[in-house]
Amino acid sequence: MSNFDVSRDITPVDAVAKIEELGIIRIQDYAPDVSEIKDELMSIYDHMEPNYQFGKAIRTDDPNWDLAQTPKTAAFFNSPWMREIASKYQLTQQACQGALYPESYGFQRELFSTYDFLHDQGTATQGWVHFDKLQRFKFFLNVTDIDEDCGPFQAAIGTHITTKALRAKDPNPASPAKWRFGKYCGDEGVPGPKDDARTSGLQNHYPEIEYELIPMTGAAGTLLVFDSDVFHKGGNVAEGKNRIVVRGHSW
Repeated sequence: MSNFDVSRDITPVDAVAKIEELGIIRIQDYAPDVSEIKDELMSIYDHMEPNYQFGKAIRTDDPNWDLAQTPKTAAFFNSPWMREIASKYQLTQQACQGALYPESYGFQRELFSTYDFLHDQGTATQGWVHFDKLQRFKFFLNVTDIDEDCGPFQAAIGTHITTKALRAKDPNPASPAKWRFGKYCGDEGVPGPKDDARTSGLQNHYPEIEYELIPMTGAAGTLLVFDSDVFHKGGNVAEGKNRIVVRGHSW
């Protein structure tokens, strides 16, 4: 068991302390059965054409996803346990925000899901190692089994602390101008023809910073809880593989 792996009965207080230390926790058996959540999401995906680089994506602020269509998913992400963790952690993050806390804080302001099944599509915006320009607190659920070939989420443990120091040095801490670290540690960040290049030039804004990414693999029902200031990236699915995830964002 890694130091970021915790049991499903962890208390909100202990979860917050662990995330403050490491930036992320993983609960590998949080939801023993997510088949109903998968069925709800597939009821939407089955009627969609691919709409993003790696497959299909939906979010609750988009007409494609009405939460009334997915009551099991909505209930899962509205648990009192999640609500307490998010508020206890996120309300300490005023320095990362452009608006005053606690007045502007909102729990699970949006849900976002992706169904990835297209490969060899280059590096999308989430494929560069980065921290989120706009800091968020996230609950990230594996709806399918995710191994190394399924493009697992990857994170660099403890790097949220580095990000907060970088934010503090930026003229606009809530939305800094530099937030990318290449495709891996030591990568210059030269974008290829299929790669997202959100900023001009190299996509490694801090080549002097070293980090180690860890793939957050896990069976369906694995839950990640993290501060999006931790360095992270999404992976690419291998040919013949797929990945369905759904996450909630609080800020």
